[in-house]
Amino acid sequence: MKTKALILILVTVMPAFLAGCDPEPAEQAMPEVNDENCQLEKIMQIADRTTREQFSGLCSRRSTGAETLPANPKKW
Repeated sequence: MKTKALILILVTVMPAFLAGCDPEPAEQAMPEVNDENCQLEKIMQIADRTTREQFSGLCSRRSTGAETLPANPKKW
């Protein structure tokens, strides 16, 4: 009785575990954040959605080298 239950469990559970196996990773390597790669055309070529969103976020936060502070900052 115990062996039949064990076999039944293995037959029903193993396909569920094996169904999630993927031989290739889904994520694409993120390109380097620079002026050339942060163009909209290059960003849209990234196939993986999560990688594309992370990369575009990094592009929007990167520094351009120029100061973005106002000329006359307010002193509170």
